[in-house]
Amino acid sequence: MAPTTARRRAWFVVGSSTLAMTLSVNALVLTPYGIMIKPIGDEFGWSRSTVTGALSLFALTAALVMPLMGGLLDRYGFRRVVIPGVVVSAVLLGVLAVVPPSIVVWFLVMGLLGIVTTPQNGVPYYKLASEWMDRRRGLAMGIIGTGGAIGVALVPQYVGALLQLVDWRFAFLGLGALLLVVVLPLAVTVLREPHRHEVPQLDAGHDVGDVPGMELREALRHRRFWQLFVAVLLVGAAVPGVIVQMVPLLTDRGVSVGQAIGIVSLMSIATMFGRLVGGFLLDYLHAPVVAACVFASPILGFVFVANGGLGFAVAGALLIGTALGAEGDLVSYMVSRYMGVRCFGQIYGIFMAVLAFGYAFGPFAFAVVYDSTGSYTPAFVAFGVGLAVSSVLALTMGRYRYPPAARVAPPAREGDAVELGPPTPSA
Repeated sequence: MAPTTARRRAWFVVGSSTLAMTLSVNALVLTPYGIMIKPIGDEFGWSRSTVTGALSLFALTAALVMPLMGGLLDRYGFRRVVIPGVVVSAVLLGVLAVVPPSIVVWFLVMGLLGIVTTPQNGVPYYKLASEWMDRRRGLAMGIIGTGGAIGVALVPQYVGALLQLVDWRFAFLGLGALLLVVVLPLAVTVLREPHRHEVPQLDAGHDVGDVPGMELREALRHRRFWQLFVAVLLVGAAVPGVIVQMVPLLTDRGVSVGQAIGIVSLMSIATMFGRLVGGFLLDYLHAPVVAACVFASPILGFVFVANGGLGFAVAGALLIGTALGAEGDLVSYMVSRYMGVRCFGQIYGIFMAVLAFGYAFGPFAFAVVYDSTGSYTPAFVAFGVGLAVSSVLALTMGRYRYPPAARVAPPAREGDAVELGPPTPSA
């Protein structure tokens, strides 16, 4: 395959992945569920923490299987993992539309949904980007990440319209239908790993004869793995905690449901802009610097949302939105540069599991604090401190082990690290 044709194919995969990511887990379940917390609780007579607890179970079961999903992705490939996940996810979303007012049944279905939606958490799409791209990997991941941002902007509007037209049950049916109409055709016909003869010509000077990267055991022995682990856990709990509770928080203050949904959608505008700019900067700046800025930006947003009026809530939502989905392009890029792409699915799957634990804990913690104190303020303070810690951890990650367009030989001794500088600008 000619180099130009290979590059076009690579960017075509990136574009298709971007479209598929409009129905990421954030857009498909987490954000829409926040909109439906009140209607579900009102119909079933459940407290806010009970309804949110089902979402925490969703995230917890996802966390438990994400490393397994990453390993299956490394072993069996994109289509054998993603296609079944899409089909079964659509079915279970439809099941939520008809379940009776039983806490046991509701929690059971949400737990199963957490398992089968893991292919839509971004790992398969970022893995494709890592395999197809090298010198423009940051930009490619940033573009794919904008798909998730677009989804978080548009899907809540779609769900809001279905809520007004019918009810929350029909909204779940509509979400399942989106998966079958948008993602399934792309997974069946377009998205795939590159063939061996396609990759070497994508980026001059990159030889994939020996795929660079750590084995999982080696990654677990390195300080940088655990620094990123803790930073991701803190961000993954703080940001979703606010996002899931944003609509109930604002409507409690007298903001209309339509305005609250609009503010949630505004978050995705900041996310979209941040991902495009951040993805571009990742190819030119040291990723920990970019990560520290992204992780710290929601702190001021917390202050605005917790203490201000409608205008401050809008500004706060934009700041919080910059960190929404940071697990995507930013963390995946850092995993590929510090731990390589040989076992990307397994290693990144662990980080996605960490984020899922954050999703399980963060929204539930905000809900429990509210039910206990009648205010979200104590949660804002605690999670704001966590974001500050995550920024410091990111800043101290050090140099890349696997910089762009470089093959890295294994260390001479087990456990030794090869320190290489940050990426240099490339044409």
